[in-house]
Amino acid sequence: MQELGCRTPAEFAQEADLSRLTVESLLEGHDAMGLEYTPSLQALVNLSHALNRPAHELLYLLRPDALGSVVWNSN
Repeated sequence: MQELGCRTPAEFAQEADLSRLTVESLLEGHDAMGLEYTPSLQALVNLSHALNRPAHELLYLLRPDALGSVVWNSN
């Protein structure tokens, strides 16, 4: 976030066109109810644009066991 000039999750949320709650849930790994947070495809696309990273890299960070990830391929 700081590389983009964003000091807070709220600033990054605005930059990525996401809600502040979505960004906080991503950072914490769970939603406000304490349940595991799984972002929508649109959230991943918005993040990939904001971070200038391919969406599949973000998917593998969130789900290292996903088919095609380095962790999966090493087994």
